[in-house]
Amino acid sequence: MKKVIIIPLILIIFAGAGYFIWQKTKPKLETGTNQFLALPETTKEEERPASKYAWSQFHGSYFHTGYAEVTGPKKATLKWKFQLGKLEGGDPNSVVVSPDGIIYVAGAQKIFALNKNGKEIWSKSYQGTQGPALAEDGTIYFLSQDTIVALDRNGKEKWKFKTNGNTGFGPTIGPDGTIYQGSWDGYFYALDQDGGLKWKYKTAGAISYPASIDKNGIIYLGGGDAHAGLDGNLYAFNPDGSLKWKYNTKAMRVGSPAIGPDGLIYAAAAPSLFVLDSSGNLQWKKGPQLSFKFIQAAQAAECGAPPLPACNGTQPKNGDVSQPPGGCGAPPLPPCNGGLKLQGENIPKFLPSKDDIAGIITPAIASDGTIYIGNAQGILSAVNPKTQEVKWTYQTGVDPNQPGFYGLPSFPIVDKTGAVYFGSVDGKMYAVNKDGQLLWEYKTGGKITEASPAFGPDGAFYFTSMDGYLYAIGD
Repeated sequence: MKKVIIIPLILIIFAGAGYFIWQKTKPKLETGTNQFLALPETTKEEERPASKYAWSQFHGSYFHTGYAEVTGPKKATLKWKFQLGKLEGGDPNSVVVSPDGIIYVAGAQKIFALNKNGKEIWSKSYQGTQGPALAEDGTIYFLSQDTIVALDRNGKEKWKFKTNGNTGFGPTIGPDGTIYQGSWDGYFYALDQDGGLKWKYKTAGAISYPASIDKNGIIYLGGGDAHAGLDGNLYAFNPDGSLKWKYNTKAMRVGSPAIGPDGLIYAAAAPSLFVLDSSGNLQWKKGPQLSFKFIQAAQAAECGAPPLPACNGTQPKNGDVSQPPGGCGAPPLPPCNGGLKLQGENIPKFLPSKDDIAGIITPAIASDGTIYIGNAQGILSAVNPKTQEVKWTYQTGVDPNQPGFYGLPSFPIVDKTGAVYFGSVDGKMYAVNKDGQLLWEYKTGGKITEASPAFGPDGAFYFTSMDGYLYAIGD
């Protein structure tokens, strides 16, 4: 009888001990959430890793979708404008913004840090400055002619890395802090956070447009530059620098890809938009079929633009990527159609068609997947990604100094309401709602620059113009 009683007691003791241990070791709920601390992070496409900064680099983030989870201004109210200095050697460039509203922007000869009221915090002089990017630790990376430069948050120089050719638009900062930059020397460079070379890859032409990175760390790069060396390939690299694949668009050059929430790669290569999966397979393409007989029409979008001011009375030839002192003298674009240049009344016979869907500017992707993309005729198109049909188009104005010349040099960006913001060679910045209706336009004293505008954390909108000013627009 005693044995019968003892055995159940032992079982009860063991069961109680097991329950006590389980209570101590089971995953616990974090206060205020419905997530278990012990569970792995979500793998949903729309909840991808991103910088703690809402607008940390070119076109927003290393995905380069031009999207921010803010509401942009619905009226063209100028908060302030800031003169970025003399324009010799380059144009004002892209803008990045920190969480506390500090604005970093490149003029032609300086890199600036401004507070949210447009007052200068500091500036540093460099030649041919372009494209700041803001790292998690507050380091600012930007370009000066052929060199990648790193400054600390107070503007003190940390290091420089020199390439062998001109550099453009600005670096991409990866999720692990790696800095990626292409050069007119044809190499694509990966640097560590101390400025050391991790690897480099020789492409088939020059490189200008920033690389993009997907949630798995794969790096995507559009090849080619109209000034210094054509290359119609879209490249995909593993994080160690090995080539994963390349896709030949048969265009003259390829812009920075946008990595959509669906994981697809959206790349502009005039006159078409190419959409590929992460394995390099074409999913769909929007735009006219490229073939030899259409090359003249395609080149019209890539030719005849005036060069930068000559250096010491001389002008480098096409493809000469040497960097004379002063940050000036970028080679002119190739002549249009056998020597005709798109200047004044001298308009080439073959112009880009209004049916072209894309120029070279990176598309913006809205939260509902709508793709906003501009062409060389100054037309912005809203494309439905499911049907590949154009939902609506918006025509911008002509360059007042070049009759017959249209264009959208500004990279479109989009807010959480689906409103898209973009600039034109007509000197105006536009805001258009998700239905294609004009919200506002704002006229500046020059063409809108070939650069990415930015949203601040409060929804303020920042952009640059070739009149030399940085503009801040807010409701």
